Amino acid sequence: MQQPTGDSSAPVDRALLWALAEVGPNSPTVAAARCPLSVESPRPRFVALAERDLIERVSHEPVYRITDDGQQLLAAGSGTPQSVTGD
Repeated sequence: MQQPTGDSSAPVDRALLWALAEVGPNSPTVAAARCPLSVESPRPRFVALAERDLIERVSHEPVYRITDDGQQLLAAGSGTPQSVTGD
């Protein structure tokens, strides 16, 4: 697994990963709408997560899915997106 760098484990990124893990492949906007955190511009977050191999683009429309590395990052943490944000 590639080690995450920068802010890839930031609460908003973890929430986006959880959203993709729960609903499956989806667009950044739809996944962000399911997050417990405010994501004003989800596409740059998705590009950053894809550059770290935590998600991958699966269609031209931008639809992404979580990768095995993304699943492992979530499994290494504890709880759910709500616990990550303190809710």
